[in-house]
Formats: sequence, C-alpha cells, structure tokens
Amino acid sequence: MKLYLIGYRCTGKTTIGKALSNRLNLGFTDTDRTLEKTLDCSINDFVKQNGWPAFRARERQTLLETGRLESGIVSTGGGCVLDPENRLFMRKNGLCIWLIASVQTILERLGLDPATIESRPSLTGMDPVSETRAVLKERTALYRKTAHYQLLTDNYPVPWLVNRIAQIIQPVTDKGV
Repeated sequence: MKLYLIGYRCTGKTTIGKALSNRLNLGFTDTDRTLEKTLDCSINDFVKQNGWPAFRARERQTLLETGRLESGIVSTGGGCVLDPENRLFMRKNGLCIWLIASVQTILERLGLDPATIESRPSLTGMDPVSETRAVLKERTALYRKTAHYQLLTDNYPVPWLVNRIAQIIQPVTDKGV
C-alpha cells in the first residue's frame, strides 16, 4: 500500500508521515527532503537560482520516482498538486490523504519550525498571513480533487491523527490494495 500525504505547508505531512510509517512498519519518503538531497541545496536556494518552473519540474520527477516503491508513506510538497500529472499520478498509485490546518495553525507552526527560513521560499512575496490565505484559496480545490480522504490536523495530537489514518486505511489494506 502506498499513501500520499498532501496539503499546505505545516499541516503535518512530515511529522504524521514519520509516525504513521513507524506505526505501520512502512517506509517513509519526504519528497522535499529527497529533492534537496538530489539537488545538493535547499529548495529555497534552488528556487532563487533557477525559478519556480524549474523547481516544479524537479518536484514532478521526484514524485514520479515514488512509483517504484511497492509500498510506503510519501509526504509531498505543498505545491505538488499544482501539476495535473502529479494529481493523477498520486490518485492512481496510492491513497491520498489531504491534511488540513487553519491559517492560524499553519502560521504558528511555520513560526516554530526552524526549517522554514532555509527550506520554504516565499510563494508570492506577500507577508505570511496574506500569502497563506491566498495560496490556500488557490490550492484548496486542487487538494480536494486529489484527495481520497481529508483530515483536519488542528489541535489533534500526532498519535490520535496516526490512529485515525490507520482506521481510514484499514478497509483498503484489508482488500490488499
């Protein structure tokens, strides 16, 4: 079974993905971290040097490489859903769970995450509040189209969220998907 975690920045994709990987004894892949290793630089530096279109092309390539995995948990970049091919690939190759958080929660988590400055370039050049609202407005329909399931992560502890995802996917794993 392959599970793709999608959603905006700081909705819990990596944290929940790692915990779920441990719980289900499945491999874990974070496409952003994989891409940074491949690029040998941060996403922020790559975008500054090469621009967003070049980044999105490399992001697509990294995502497609997860198709070789027989099973596992894949945490995707927040903008991965911008590419229609990515959306189709994830829906055909696994289950997609959209992790959702409020703007307030996202901003709090961005402020607490030391990786924010190094790895998360501005998407619009706006202030963080305006950017988060604008990008969520743009991407919400894409996340919804891509997701098989959705899960609100605000105010829920990681173990509860992991248990909830395990419950969601249990009928699917029982079928051998």
